[in-house]
Formats: sequence, structure tokens, C-alpha cells
Amino acid sequence: MKNRVVGKRVVAGVLAALLGFSSAGQLAGSLAAQEMKAEKGSPKTAVRKLTQEQKTLHLLDRATYGIRPGDLERVTKMGWEKFLEEQMRPERIADVAVEEKLKGLESIHMSTAEMVKTYPQPQVLREALKAKGIEPPIPGTVGAAQPGAEPPDPKQAAENFKKLRQYRDALAEMGYKPQQQVVQELQQARILRAAYSERQLQEVMTDFWFNHFNIFVQKGADRILTTAYERDVIRPRVFGKFEDLLKATAESPAMLFYLDNWMSAAPAAAADLRRKGDAMPVNRRRDRGFDRLEALRGRRAAAGRVDDRMDREQSPAQPPLNAAGRIQRPARGLNENYAREIMELHTLGVDGGYTQKDVQEVARCFTGWTLRNPRQGGEFLFNPRIHDDGEKIVLGKKIAAGGGVRDGYEVIHLLATHPATAKFVSTKLARKFVTDEPPRALVDRMAETFRKTDGDLRQVLMTMFKSQEFWAPENYRAKIKTPFEMTVSAVRAIGADTNGGPQFHRWMAQMGEGLFLAQPPTGYPDTAEHWVNSGALLQRMNFALALSANRIPGTRVALSAPANATKTSQMVDHYIKLLLRGDVSPQTRATIDKSLNESQIAANGRPAAGSGFADAARVAKVVGLILGSPEFQRQ
Repeated sequence: MKNRVVGKRVVAGVLAALLGFSSAGQLAGSLAAQEMKAEKGSPKTAVRKLTQEQKTLHLLDRATYGIRPGDLERVTKMGWEKFLEEQMRPERIADVAVEEKLKGLESIHMSTAEMVKTYPQPQVLREALKAKGIEPPIPGTVGAAQPGAEPPDPKQAAENFKKLRQYRDALAEMGYKPQQQVVQELQQARILRAAYSERQLQEVMTDFWFNHFNIFVQKGADRILTTAYERDVIRPRVFGKFEDLLKATAESPAMLFYLDNWMSAAPAAAADLRRKGDAMPVNRRRDRGFDRLEALRGRRAAAGRVDDRMDREQSPAQPPLNAAGRIQRPARGLNENYAREIMELHTLGVDGGYTQKDVQEVARCFTGWTLRNPRQGGEFLFNPRIHDDGEKIVLGKKIAAGGGVRDGYEVIHLLATHPATAKFVSTKLARKFVTDEPPRALVDRMAETFRKTDGDLRQVLMTMFKSQEFWAPENYRAKIKTPFEMTVSAVRAIGADTNGGPQFHRWMAQMGEGLFLAQPPTGYPDTAEHWVNSGALLQRMNFALALSANRIPGTRVALSAPANATKTSQMVDHYIKLLLRGDVSPQTRATIDKSLNESQIAANGRPAAGSGFADAARVAKVVGLILGSPEFQRQ
């Protein structure tokens, strides 16, 4: 226990010092966020013109999930333009290594119909197990402990694992597997692709567009539907036309279920069906499983728009009750969720010039866009019986009555080709790849390319990558890596081997970026202010030390001191050059040296010797401190 406490103090102290604070307590303050940002005149940004090596590093930092040994030399030799052209044609790049690693993930290769049969709904499993007299294990009682948590009681842990084996054996006997396995394999596949795929830019763009068209994997049927959504809807279209991508997401069962459009019906049609006694899905708004972000409400209020009922409803944990004390179901009929998000988050943006009336009209256009048996992995279905077939006016354009399913397609085309969409999408791309506050001139040029090419995403990206703003010295290493980017780039940088399993993913979740787990439709932010806080930064340092010391199950790395290093300082020099290309501030270097000396005193009660220190623990500590440094958090 004493060693564990000392370790935590050392980590907290090192992190505080690296960030420029005199104590770990100060680290918890709001200044932590400011310290991590790239400041004018600091060593990392005081560059008048990027060297050829810096240009290659900059491109690899932004267009891949991190630089592997040998990447710098390879890309420098082939040239950055040729590298980008190659990356934007992923179908031409062999990807044997990652395909081999993905073979064992059964669910990612299945159709949705196959998954429904193998991974049935939880209630189906409970009933099947109940018939055999087996109680499913309580979630969270079995598996690896959370990072930094105390180990469970041995007797209780043994009992839990016994129940888990009994549970799994029973499922296997019936030919069933738990749905959560689908989620875990989806997360695992994303990590493995990011770490090992040669099609790096495709992986970066898949993550970007999934986040743009976000859905929450833990919402009911989306546990099964998300796999096909990422694989068949997002991934094949990341370099295509934006309108094709928008249309594919609109028709996707995962999106229709997530934003409840599958339950949206014209009020008159719904009432008519009820009078005839036909089955009509209930519009359960709180079935969404998430609360809207407060920031989203704030932006809408600032824009002078009235929040919809979805924003004003109570928490799902406190549903409204009727006079009899029973849950009061919302009225059947029109659902505006998807209509609002397709305009605000997918195309026009919050300042895109639409009104609440436009939201209502778009919602009418998408009535009847539903699913056939959604909880059984159902496919997209247009149901004319619940469609509002009257005339609509969207953004001043008349959509004639009697259009049926074409109403939705007209809206998609109108939004995809709108000038506000070109600007909104270009801004998000520039924010992702260039800087948190992209220059207006760059966004304007990207938006112009968007309009001239009918939303050709490959051409928009090339306009950005060839711009002087992308290569501007002030944007070099000026963005902060997200938890996903940080963890995977660390694996790539030191040549670690990982299975990408739950134990690895848990670290990202602890830092606030669980894959496919962003509940609101806004997805995860892509700016430093969201990711930089004392708790998250401490988790990053802990991850770096755990990775280098082989304390993450399923992940291994073989580190060693360089052959010509006779002093600890020489070993530090070697890994700073390897992992940071020598770009480290004097403050960071001094703090690393001080930490290595202090940790040795804590362990042995005496200062470290000046030479001959090359044991595995020492090497792991050096590498961990460098991976946890502010310089490695930047890209």
C-alpha cells in the first residue's frame, strides 16, 4: 500500500510540474486548461517556417493516428502529396495486417439479421436463462478492476467468475451470446484499425464522420444496428459526395432508431389508424436514453429560438405521471428530433438560417420513414399510410403535395447543396485538421470547393491540405489529442502490440471518450478546452506509465535502453528524440530528470547513480513520463 501511495504522489507531482504548477493541488485549478494550450512564443510554436521534417511530422500527426518508427522517413521519401493521394484511395492500399487481427471479432463480419439471431435482446436472454434456473451476473461485478481502483475481495471475485462461467456456458449451449459483446467487439475493431491499418486517413475520417452523424450504441436496438452503420454507411463514403453520405445516414436503421424518426407519423394519419384499430408505434420521446446538452440549449437560446419539447422534458429517470400515478405516454404523432438535428448538426449549423417552422416542415417530410421490426434489426421502410402528404415549405422552397418518400429526398438535396452547409462542414473539417479556431479565409475557400464540386469531400480535403493555413507554423503541434488519439498514438509510437480489448478501451472511457458512447447527437467536441482538465490529464499520465510498464492486460511492449547509453540522461535523450523528435521544452526535460531522481529516492532511500541504470523498470518510467508529457499530448 505504501508503494502505491508513493506512486500516486509521484505521478501527481510530475504532472503538476510538467504543466507548470508548484503543487499537485494547483493542478486541479482551472488554469490547467490554459497551460496545455499552445501559447505564442513558447518553444513549440516559435517557428518561423517549418522544415521539411516538420512538415512531414505535421501531416502525419493530423492525417494519421500517430507516427510509427520508419513513417517519417518513408513519407519524406515519397512526398506529402503522393502520400495524401494514396491515402484518399484506400481501396488501393493492401491492409493485410489489420485484417488478420480483425478475423477473431465475429460480430463485425455479420449482417444485422445474423447478429439478431446470435445476440438477442437482453430480455430474451433473461427469459431463456430463467427457464434454466440461472441468474445473470450483476453488471460491473465481473472483469478487470477500474484503473486505480482497489482489487475486489478474492472470495467475492471467485464467486462472481463462477456465475459468469455458468452464464456463458448456458448461453453457448443455447447458441446465444450477450449483446454487449457486439459493443465490445465494435470498440475493439475501431482501436485495432486505428493502431494497425495502413489506411490511416480513412480511419481518421470514419471517426470524424461517425462523430458528425453521431448515434449512441447503448440505446436499445442500436447495440445491434451500429455495426452496420459504421461499416456499411459511414466507412465506404468518407471520401465521396456529402449528399450521398447524408442520404445514407438518413435511411440508416441506426439513425432512424436513435433519433426516433421511425415512430414519427402525421397526426391525422395516426388518428385515422387508431380509429381503424391498426397497430401504431408509440412515440416514446424518453426512449431516447439521453438528455440534450446544456450547451446546445444555450446556443439555441442565444439564437432566439424556442426549445422543442424534447429539450423541456423531464429526465428519463423521472417520467411524468397521470392522475392515476401511472407513466403518462406522450401523444402519438409528429416527432421533430431528426428534423432538428439534420439541420442543426448535420448540415446548416445552429446559425444556418432555419426557423422552428422549418423544423416542423422537415419533420412532416420525413414522416413515414420508418423501420420494419426495429428491435429485430429491421430495415428501412417507407410507410405511406403514416406520411403527411400535404404541401410543405422548407427554407422558402415549396415541396408539392403527393410526393411521398420523395419529400425526404428533396429535403436531403436542398440541405446538402445549401451554402450554409458548405460553410458548416468546411468549418468542422478545418477545426479537426488545422486549428480549433479556423481562419475564415480557409473556410471560405473550402466552402467554395464544396459548392463547385457538389460536395466532393475528397476535393474539399485537398483544398484544406494544400492551403497555406494548414502549413502555417503557428498551427504546428497546436491541437490537443483526444483520449482516443492519445492512447492509440502512444501504442504506435513505441511499437506496442495490443488486442484493443475492454481493458485498453477502459482507459479511454476513463478519460471521457468511450468509443460509440457519446449520448447526445452532438458527439464528442474536437477542441482543447473540452479535453484539458486536471482529472483527464492525470488519467493520461497514468495510462502512459501503465502502457510502458506492461500493466494493461492484452497490450505488451518490449522496451530497452539504447546500447550506447551509459547514463540515465542519455536514455532520456534517446527516447525524447524517438518519441518527440527532440521537441521538448526545458521545463519538461528538467521535470522528467527530477522525477526520475525523486522516484529512485522514494524506492531506495538514496539518490540514483549517475550511470549504469538500464533496468526495465527505469526504461518504462522514462518512456511513460515522455508519453505523458504535454509535448506528446499535442499534434
